[in-house]
Amino acid sequence: MPSPTSMLRPSKPQAKGGGGGETITPAQLALPLDAGIFQRGFNALAQMLEAQGGIDAYLEQLRAKVALFQSLLSREQVRSLDASALHQLVEQMFTVRRKLWPVLHELGAEAVAEQVADLLYGNGPVAERMRRFEAAIPAEGKPKRSLRDFAAELLHFNDPERYPLMTRWVWDQGTVSGALREFVSGNDHMQEVPFGEAPEVFEGARAWLRERLAEQGVYRDLPLLIDLILAHQYSEYLRAMAEGFLRSDFGGQSDPAEHISKLLGIDSHRRQGASRVKKETLH
Repeated sequence: MPSPTSMLRPSKPQAKGGGGGETITPAQLALPLDAGIFQRGFNALAQMLEAQGGIDAYLEQLRAKVALFQSLLSREQVRSLDASALHQLVEQMFTVRRKLWPVLHELGAEAVAEQVADLLYGNGPVAERMRRFEAAIPAEGKPKRSLRDFAAELLHFNDPERYPLMTRWVWDQGTVSGALREFVSGNDHMQEVPFGEAPEVFEGARAWLRERLAEQGVYRDLPLLIDLILAHQYSEYLRAMAEGFLRSDFGGQSDPAEHISKLLGIDSHRRQGASRVKKETLH
């Protein structure tokens, strides 16, 4: 069987081009992540996905998602988002398409587009823009909680190099759960995992994962590969939580590869041409 690194056909690091824009400084995490957990998870991910076309097949789906987001969310295009374009974006976001569409539809595409433009290109640091975004879209209950995921996916998949993926399944301090916890040795016995939710925390975790991949000579597609690694780590937690609301959220599925695809919004439609966006309001 090919090794994980050979499957990725790693190349030498490439220098990044110039350009303006904010930079998120990686924070030192409150708890250390475990390199052994990473290695076991990465090996398991590569072996699991090999039977389904390999990691590259999943990376290609994520590249297509990035291309869609960038085509609709450029500075020139973002304020022209109409209902159809907004629906295309929401279709690619698992928690958002399950819970938030009625709120966005009622607010209207034009108003949502203004808030998205401010989120992506407005003044102030990214944490401040995310707070403004969540405050500007009226929602309660589960839809309200999904607003953070909406903002996080818009930022990350429009500019995956600059912004880490900051969805709740990566880390949610309120529930003390997420993929980051699964990299902490002995986390099963911890009641407090004080990472916090600052963008710098997510970038700190991503920097750590970049270092682990660099140790293996893997340098290409790192932002999207890290997304896959995080989704796999969280899918292992979901598999362990075989009962209760987590299972029902994933439609009773127990296939970790299906969990990964759903978390990243690249799962297939139920029927040819059928939308996965839930149109009724969820409280």
